[in-house]
Amino acid sequence: MYWILLLGLALAWILQTILIRRMWQQGLSVELRFRDRYIYEGDSCALQEIVTNDKWIPLPALEVRIAMSRHLAFTGESVQNSGVSDQTYKRDVFSFLFHQQVTRTLSFTGKKRGCYEIRQADLKAYDFFFRPLDYATVPQSTMLYVYPAQIDTKRLNIITTAISGAILVQNKLFPDPFEFSGIREYQPTDPMNHINWKATMRMGTPLVNQFDSTTSLDLNLIFDMEDSHIRKEEALLEETIRIVSSLAARLVAARMPLVLYSNAAVGSEKTQLSPVELPANGSHMSELNQQLACINGYTVSCTKLLDSIELSKQKKQMHVFISKNTDEEIIRSVGGLATASSPVLWIIPKSPYTRQPDITLPFVQTIFWEVEL
Repeated sequence: MYWILLLGLALAWILQTILIRRMWQQGLSVELRFRDRYIYEGDSCALQEIVTNDKWIPLPALEVRIAMSRHLAFTGESVQNSGVSDQTYKRDVFSFLFHQQVTRTLSFTGKKRGCYEIRQADLKAYDFFFRPLDYATVPQSTMLYVYPAQIDTKRLNIITTAISGAILVQNKLFPDPFEFSGIREYQPTDPMNHINWKATMRMGTPLVNQFDSTTSLDLNLIFDMEDSHIRKEEALLEETIRIVSSLAARLVAARMPLVLYSNAAVGSEKTQLSPVELPANGSHMSELNQQLACINGYTVSCTKLLDSIELSKQKKQMHVFISKNTDEEIIRSVGGLATASSPVLWIIPKSPYTRQPDITLPFVQTIFWEVEL
């Protein structure tokens, strides 16, 4: 009787020593996949772990370790076996029989705008006696864009009203710069006050009023990401990006094309954001939000950017400038950009605890935008 037990233990030892230890990586695959290609700041998403043991040898225990940005915070049951330091770390343990696949879904929240990528998963295997076998790294390639959060449309009304007023002054032949032109299907970037409730109830699907721009004025949206202060004002810069994304979506939804300029850099190559043309149909908003998501901390001089913008001689222009910076050089450059045929609407994000600067320039209207810290 005892010799049978000893023989079984010997066979198990041989099995796990010769086969599992040598072959545990064969037929083993790990795929990490974000459920969505993009979300907005503050939205929920999920990361899928798809682990496959495609061989006839079982794998008693496999530990999968992943690391991703600390701005992606696990929620619910996914918080278990996770920790946050310089990054968010997660450890999951799997156990496999023969030719088996296991998929786990890890929920998280995108806490901050950004472009996030997971490039590898680290594996650690154990035998039947729970002794570590070996380590391995599996390359991954999964990307998630966290778009800037959208500003409340009630706050945006302050800006759009100012733009409408400036357009009316520029071109008095047209009574309304946002003229009604029809009805179309609702898009996530559409403001709620554009919903046509009667048509929605009749058709059973959300529909919004569509508007056409009734002016030939060119609209330039310029935003400044320069931060030369010793104490960085990240909250004001992030709010600047939110205003840009929300305002651009609002304007193109109202059938108003625009050109976007910035001194910001995008991606790891520190490449300056090129001028982006947004047609009135809103078809390029996704590309714009991707670039806004990938803005890093590198910039070029904002004064050089403002001085480089050419004024159109054929058409009237209006510039919407968004910048927290109000130093003398910026004021000079804004004043040089503004003319009777090219007025400037300057939106200045500021802390509620800082003094409101006194800026008086011809053909320049200022709006101070308080940011909750």
